[in-house]
Amino acid sequence: MLPNSFYSNIIHPKSKAGFKQVIDGKIVFTDDSELLIYNNIPILLSTDSIFNCTDVIANKVTTQDSNFRNKNNFKNYIRTKIIPSLSFDFNIEKRYSDLNLLLKKESTILILGAGDKIEYYKNIFNNATVIASDVHIQFAIDVVLDGHEIPFKEEVFDLVLAAQVIEHTLKPWLFASEIFRVTKTGGYIQIEAPQNYPYHGQPYDFYRFTFTGLRSLFSKCSLHKAIITEGNASTVAITNANFIVNASSNKYYRQMALFTTRFLFGWMKYLDNLKLTQRTVSSPKGFAMTFLKDNKERTTDELFEEFYKLPK
Repeated sequence: MLPNSFYSNIIHPKSKAGFKQVIDGKIVFTDDSELLIYNNIPILLSTDSIFNCTDVIANKVTTQDSNFRNKNNFKNYIRTKIIPSLSFDFNIEKRYSDLNLLLKKESTILILGAGDKIEYYKNIFNNATVIASDVHIQFAIDVVLDGHEIPFKEEVFDLVLAAQVIEHTLKPWLFASEIFRVTKTGGYIQIEAPQNYPYHGQPYDFYRFTFTGLRSLFSKCSLHKAIITEGNASTVAITNANFIVNASSNKYYRQMALFTTRFLFGWMKYLDNLKLTQRTVSSPKGFAMTFLKDNKERTTDELFEEFYKLPK
């Protein structure tokens, strides 16, 4: 649930009109436009979004399917707990703990595409106000929004975090611009994205990002830190397994292939514990980049120099 004190920071996603009042289960803006609050969750989507209020309320499966995440399901339990994974983000706990240390007390954080990790984020950033958002209400979300039109005022958040989200945006440059706008000067932006990963969340999967491609989206930020979340070995393991599993559409073959390839290639992920170098960025599964918003414009050459300064 969005804190009552935070409603004053809301703006209409399209018109940018300011918050006026809440009345009869709706948010009314200063231009007298209205958006619905459903089960105490503001649904802040404009008509320009590829998502809509009707589908949200109906729990239409879009970017995620909660049934796939249900660990009480026997098949999901086998898939997530028994057979080995093909990749693993070994650094995630330290990465977020270090990120938390950068923040001042009583910071405000916006999580974009929080999915089923809401409790995890709120535990990690337990001294902050965490606003968890997504484009659906399948999990215990605070607000529904589209990252192309973030419905908050400028410079509201001390940290905006989007993990495995930007590849699902139709216009990632606009998504990046909106994140930049709502982040405070001196605040942080955490972006985590794949460079190599199979088509997923279809049809809401649009882009992959190289080191320089992801960096270039935040030219008015310094690059505080960049790491490989899962490296080249994970890419090989996932690609090989994906090829074998998708060799047939027969569900029994696919189940057996899934089980077999996890054991054949699951060990490879342990080869990924390497530092960021020009060689390791050639084909990693993905990156995590921490940006500091300083409002200093950088030229393309300056952004490229950051790559050339990586260890060879």
